[in-house]
Amino acid sequence: MSNMKRIYIECLLLCIVSGISAQTYDIVERRNSWNAGANVTGIMMENTNASYAELYGSNNQGDFRNSYEASKTWSAGTTAKSITHLKDYSLIGSFSFDHTSGKDMSGSMFIHPGFYPVDILEFTPGRKDLQTYSFMGGIATNLNPNWRLGGKIDFASANYSKRKDVRHTNYRLDLQVAPGIMYHSGELAIGLSYIFGKNSESVKAEVIGTAESLYNAFLDKGLMYGAYETWNGSGIHLSESGINGFPIKELSHGGALQFQWKGFYGDIEYTHSSGSAGERETIWFKFPTDRLTSHISYRFRQGSNEHFIRFNLQWSHLVNNENVLSKETVNGVTNTHIHGSNRIFEKEVFTANPEYELMSRRGEVRLGTHLSTFKQLTTQMYPYVASQKMFCSRTYVSGVLHTGKLDLKAAVSFSTGNSSEKNRTAETNTEPGDPPYRLTDYYNLQNEYATASQATFNLGLRYNFNRGIYAEVQGSYTHDFNLRYIEGSSRWNETIKLGYTF
Repeated sequence: MSNMKRIYIECLLLCIVSGISAQTYDIVERRNSWNAGANVTGIMMENTNASYAELYGSNNQGDFRNSYEASKTWSAGTTAKSITHLKDYSLIGSFSFDHTSGKDMSGSMFIHPGFYPVDILEFTPGRKDLQTYSFMGGIATNLNPNWRLGGKIDFASANYSKRKDVRHTNYRLDLQVAPGIMYHSGELAIGLSYIFGKNSESVKAEVIGTAESLYNAFLDKGLMYGAYETWNGSGIHLSESGINGFPIKELSHGGALQFQWKGFYGDIEYTHSSGSAGERETIWFKFPTDRLTSHISYRFRQGSNEHFIRFNLQWSHLVNNENVLSKETVNGVTNTHIHGSNRIFEKEVFTANPEYELMSRRGEVRLGTHLSTFKQLTTQMYPYVASQKMFCSRTYVSGVLHTGKLDLKAAVSFSTGNSSEKNRTAETNTEPGDPPYRLTDYYNLQNEYATASQATFNLGLRYNFNRGIYAEVQGSYTHDFNLRYIEGSSRWNETIKLGYTF
């Protein structure tokens, strides 16, 4: 082979490799349907490498917000992600750090309000700071020509603090471990994976110095029914002897099955979790949860274009039982006894997300809708029963246009919903007592925020410099219609990014 011919072939190969590596990480990740599931061995169904590291800063402002959000917040952070394929094994990993700060914040004291079936609210506006660290790593390898083995770990840690009475400091942990195995032959692939998960959070509250007035808090046990009293009262559980704050956690076990034939992919995941609030012998609440998740997709080509049809389903059912406790002190030793439990709350959630996506050399287009139904039932105090049904929908269209060194991004979405509630009193032979306390104002705000009709517009511009460096600016605007309880109808977001693809 002549030297000129060898040089030409090497330059051609270099251009091909450079074109592949220039593809953005999110495209490579979405193109492989296995990445939506729990089995990490699926990353070997593709052979494209993609990596990036990014710094960002963003600002949010506007009065259309939930009760626990600030009218103005800012955040800054960094993230890095990579998918790498070597000779006999493949790697996937990510790391991120985010710092978010807001002023005049009150409401929920938890990092992710609504994640657990109980919540604690405080009512003194003050600054809050949230720091989140996350790490993900996975590896998959070929055991022989037909079998693959791998494992993946997802870890996230967060701390949250408020510096004005009632002060509180939160620590949260999220962990998921999922080993998996795959059999593949030709265009057929079958996978199986085990899923272990743990999440926990602890809320530690305090008041510094001598307070001129009492600070109240509210323990939400479902649909904003619960206990309203001073923050260190016995009904709130923030300040109990022998208990370090308000600890709450979940442990889950489950499994997943994956199947692929040519362009079709489908999986189903099931997990059962055991949740509890309290520690040692003092357990206030127990809340088991069943979750079922499925991802179905079909991928096909038309020339240089790739088409994806996806359908994602999620279902969960949770019940919350409140224990009846008593404490007995004998010879200076206090023992806690559980006499029984009452089912005070039940929740069922179902979501469906059909989506279509087109990927081409000139850009990408995604459109779909996200539908959710919620059924909640609270029975905190016999004979009073309250139930709620809620429906929420969000329809979206987004696109990216690649023009030389510029990437133009645009997206629009419209959300709406509705809710209804029924209250009844069960038949009883005795005169019922007073109904449980309800924080009605916050209940109305919460429902309106979830079901309000709103439109969101996003615009972005990315400039790709040489050697994989890029800079990006984004902006979004949300406007809501026919609000009754929320202060304002608008919210803005501005984001700046600086990144490097490699």
